[in-house]
Parts: sequence; C-alpha cells; structure tokens
Amino acid sequence: MYQIDLTGQSGVVFGVANDHSIAWGIARLLGNAGANLALTYQNERLKSRVDRLADTMKGAITLPCDATDDMQIKDVFESAQAAFGD
Repeated sequence: MYQIDLTGQSGVVFGVANDHSIAWGIARLLGNAGANLALTYQNERLKSRVDRLADTMKGAITLPCDATDDMQIKDVFESAQAAFGD
C-alpha cells in the first residue's frame, strides 16, 4: 500500500454516514497517515454514528453539514480552521 505522511496537515471529509461509506474509508486512510480531520454528517440522525467513528481517530472533530447549503459549507471550513489553526 502507498504510504504518505500527512502529519501536521488538516482536512475536511464531507458526507460520512457510517463505517461502510466511501467518505469514511477516505477519512480512515487520511487519519492513519496523520492528518487532523473534520468529519461532516448531513443531519442529526447521523450525528451519533459519525461521533463514534471520529472517536476512533486522534483529534478528529465532527460538524453538521448539508452539502447543498452554501452557508453550512462555509461554516464547516471556518469551524475547521478555528479547531486546527490552519
């Protein structure tokens, strides 16, 4: 497998729904490479699932975001910047 070191890097992974979602697979690989991540979930129904997944990653945060709402997308990036200081 290709190894990359993302230590000290930060990112946002949109659309995590559960441990079978493509977004979670991407987040897990980025987290294993050392990235600080914000994981977004679409609605409150998914919040507890995504919170449990984030708890398995060092320093991951979760944020609500409906990707069809430009203001929510803007809020996610502002929150991630505040959390990670990037």
